Amino acid sequence: MSGKKTVSGIKRPAIYRLIGVQLGATLIISIGFLLKDQVAAYSALLGGLVFILPNIYFAYKAFAYTGARAARQIVNSFYKGEAVKLALTAVLFTVVFVSVKPLNVLALFATFIIVLTTNWLTPLLLSHQPQRK
Repeated sequence: MSGKKTVSGIKRPAIYRLIGVQLGATLIISIGFLLKDQVAAYSALLGGLVFILPNIYFAYKAFAYTGARAARQIVNSFYKGEAVKLALTAVLFTVVFVSVKPLNVLALFATFIIVLTTNWLTPLLLSHQPQRK
């Protein structure tokens, strides 16, 4: 992917860097929980993945179109991406709760919420990009 700016003004690689930060946070939290026990560690990993996987889909969908001529497609893509992201999140939580036993629910939700907060920090994470000449 190029460093070309999209209509939203956010560079595509910056979006993928944010997903990388989310994945890194998930791994660090999982390793931290590993100090407590193995169930908490894989529960934390699953909590992060339940957030990250739908977010990857959204990033792909949201930035599929660029340019002023594609304004309608951009808006539709954002709405569709967000709707599918929410549905995927619900499906992934369901799959985890139904198929993973034993499960540390506290570690699962704690990691999900912590990784979710990285979205709130997006302006800070993306505004400190190194300037390329």
